[in-house]
Amino acid sequence: MAPTLFHGDYVLTRASRIPKRGPRRGDIVVVAVAEGTHLKRIVGLPGERLVFAEGVLRVDGDRLPEPYLRGLPSYLGLKASEFCLGADAYFVMGDNRAHSTDSRHVGPVAGPSIHATVVCRVWPPFRRGGRPVD
Repeated sequence: MAPTLFHGDYVLTRASRIPKRGPRRGDIVVVAVAEGTHLKRIVGLPGERLVFAEGVLRVDGDRLPEPYLRGLPSYLGLKASEFCLGADAYFVMGDNRAHSTDSRHVGPVAGPSIHATVVCRVWPPFRRGGRPVD
């Protein structure tokens, strides 16, 4: 999740069922997939169409602004791809797209696979506080 989170960072999470609103785009979540439990960012919401082409991520035709990437490419890949999300499907990706196994590889994740939302970083002290999406 670099440049947002780094190996060794500790985060505070909130069970995803507590907020009635459910996960939102941009949230960093704890998601369970076949390969284990990971921290990923939600980029696609139920019912949306995502298109990856020419190094750009588009959601329902509009380019997705992703300031949390801090200059990293929004999409790495040689061929264009498209995903249409179902009624309870979310598209999750790591911020370091070059080194992330995410929905591009395992497909969209179902809502029940999202166990918690990251609230803030608590360790190390010099990077503590604030939502990690900032």
